[in-house]
Amino acid sequence: MASPSSFPYLGRPISELTAAFAAGDLTPVDALEATWEHRAAVDPLINAVPYVDVDGARAAAEQSARRWAAGEPRGALDGVPVTVKDSINAIGLPWRHGTKPNEHLPVATADAPPAQRLRESGAVIAGKTSMPDFGMLASGVSSLYGIVRNPWDLAASPGGSSSGAGASLAAGLTWAAIGTDIAGSVRLPAAHCGIVALKPTQGRVPHLAPSTVRSAGPMARSVADVVEVFHVVSGFDPRDTLALAPDAGGRADAFTDDEVAALRIGLLTEMGYGVPADDPTLRTVHAAARAFEDAGAEIVPMRSPLAPDAYDALDALYLVRALAEWEAHTEEGRESVLAPLVRWAVGAHRLSATDYERALLRVAADQQRFAAAQSDVDIVLSPVLPTAAFPAEAVGMIPERPLEHCSFTAWFNQTGQPALSLPFGEDGGHPVAVQLAGPRFSDSTVLALAGWLERSRGRVPDWPLAPRPVPGHVWEVQR
Repeated sequence: MASPSSFPYLGRPISELTAAFAAGDLTPVDALEATWEHRAAVDPLINAVPYVDVDGARAAAEQSARRWAAGEPRGALDGVPVTVKDSINAIGLPWRHGTKPNEHLPVATADAPPAQRLRESGAVIAGKTSMPDFGMLASGVSSLYGIVRNPWDLAASPGGSSSGAGASLAAGLTWAAIGTDIAGSVRLPAAHCGIVALKPTQGRVPHLAPSTVRSAGPMARSVADVVEVFHVVSGFDPRDTLALAPDAGGRADAFTDDEVAALRIGLLTEMGYGVPADDPTLRTVHAAARAFEDAGAEIVPMRSPLAPDAYDALDALYLVRALAEWEAHTEEGRESVLAPLVRWAVGAHRLSATDYERALLRVAADQQRFAAAQSDVDIVLSPVLPTAAFPAEAVGMIPERPLEHCSFTAWFNQTGQPALSLPFGEDGGHPVAVQLAGPRFSDSTVLALAGWLERSRGRVPDWPLAPRPVPGHVWEVQR
């Protein structure tokens, strides 16, 4: 088992790192070199950060160091080592989309919007994180990268598809990451790995290609750190034709008790289909509900409007998306794509064009029903996952339909709502998270409420800076 670096800021908040920059106690170059040292010790075990940009990152860190020395940092992320997911173009780093047939593509020569916003803020993009083929699995299994492992328990999955981002943050490899989310892909690894992640309102964080269901989202170890990253990457970018105008009403502070007391919080513990939430997960969600109720909020039990066959249509859309990317490769390339993903994706061949249209209409109707069910509450509280862990080698909890266990997360992509994963408990050494979701455009409200709930939790994860071969102690008392 690897030993964590002696660098004292690994696993600590961004604010502590930048305070040390401001005081002259260390420089961004020191922080970057510490992350690389830590990666050398830890990443062989978790397989989370396959690419680093040595020259580009060092140059950025040196420039940041000069700004801090002059007392002119660009903002809260200046000099902070971060990562971006493999699916996000970043100059000097390769784009592989998690799949072996892309392994010889040239490095990117242009930044996608999230990477550009990070660089403009002075953040140091230290590397790229691994992901499964096409981003179409909620696990860390890839034909190109192999198996990404959860540092809390090396036998367990870190979730996906932002698998490397979740694992690397839990292990303290950097201070923040940008992932992407089409069915839960920042929230699921956040839940498995005990970190915080926001799937923003669609269009709030510009990304390419524009999408009505996929978002880039900030990931970090605390709500405050996610807020800092969100404020940077949510800047408008005209390249994303679905990007929203800048949000002038944002807030960075957590909710007060009085603000919480005025809320109606919908408690959603079943989706009407898929893998049901297990007892440890339900206990964690109910503990969060009690925290809200004790503060005076009204807890409103919710019933899912979705029928038992609701996932069939959604699975059809995922199938077609995966098959289209698979068929774009040469015959040789197709043969190298992860076999379980291919076996699932080729199921799209049985669908006709009218089948696909009917699936689109069914999903649209269910999306409206799901949104309408939330109309009389301010926030929805639910599980992120139905259970805390599954094996690292598995492509999903249900291999034949590997995204079906994303039932609590996927519909917030369809409605375009902001939804956040926050660790709130544990089960046998594995983190257990809750999800907070709000109306469209309420990203700052969701973050502020998550800040309150994080504070009320009264404990912080005992980060596995040295990855654990078996489940270990999860929580320490917050100081």
